[in-house]
Amino acid sequence: MNRKRGYLYILLAAMLYSTTEVALKALGGAFAPMQVTAERVLLGALALLPFALRSLRQRGVRLTRSDWRYFALLGFLTVTLHMSLLQMAVLHMDASATSIIYSGNPVFALAAAHLILHEPLKKNHLIAIGVELIGILFILNPAKLELSPRGFVEILLATLLFALYGTLCKLRLPRLGALAISTFNLLLGGAELLALLLLGHLPAVGALYRRLGLDIFADVPFFTGFTLSSTLLLCHVGIGCAAIGFFLTAKIAEYTSATEASFIYLIKPVLATLLAVLVYHEVISVNRMIGIVFFLAASLCVIVPTLRELRQERAAQLR
Repeated sequence: MNRKRGYLYILLAAMLYSTTEVALKALGGAFAPMQVTAERVLLGALALLPFALRSLRQRGVRLTRSDWRYFALLGFLTVTLHMSLLQMAVLHMDASATSIIYSGNPVFALAAAHLILHEPLKKNHLIAIGVELIGILFILNPAKLELSPRGFVEILLATLLFALYGTLCKLRLPRLGALAISTFNLLLGGAELLALLLLGHLPAVGALYRRLGLDIFADVPFFTGFTLSSTLLLCHVGIGCAAIGFFLTAKIAEYTSATEASFIYLIKPVLATLLAVLVYHEVISVNRMIGIVFFLAASLCVIVPTLRELRQERAAQLR
């Protein structure tokens, strides 16, 4: 039953995450890029905080110094670094390309789960990864590179960092639960990012950011651009994509495995590309469409054997 619930959460998370890049692109005209990143993370954390505190009370858990260090590290990797890189990649690439490359998450997650958690490498998972890599090659089209090299590096690093999230969550899920990990990861990561942005208002630090090519971290406004539509979109990317998305990812890792949690990103590219075409009328090249077909095939490599396993488990329970 838990595994079935985990796969339902994979579908829900994929639907939510598919809207992220499209929504961030829409917010680009209203808010400064890092204003969106910091405010959506903190908004998501505050939305989850009451439920997380109640969850800890119900479990009888008191957070230790070790827990706070864990949250600080997790927040730095998956919020401060990962979300900053994702936001910068959206600025340098189109929404569908960003989302599709980001969907290479399972490649890194498989390695992380095997090395850190010693999860077994299933044959169908390895086949799915191989098929996905072929899809990524078609999308990148090395013979005629259509992407910004800087944007590609940014989204690749963001993908690697988020792949660690499901794996690192698994380390303390039994004790803390998915809700507490998701909330305090966002809260501490958002606070760390906010501190970096506030430092960017100091002339010397702002000048340093600019010399490093990080202009978007300097003199970031926090109270401009708010209209009804921009506020609603901010709530969507904050409470929906960040808070609920991170929570679902942690729950998936709890109910299935860190490797399977990453397979959200076998479904996401198809949905995200459809949204990018519908909302921004982005033109999808033939090689990119072929890549999406490979992603669909990779999804089937995971889904079909899993459904077979679930049927066998159910039949065994009925005997």
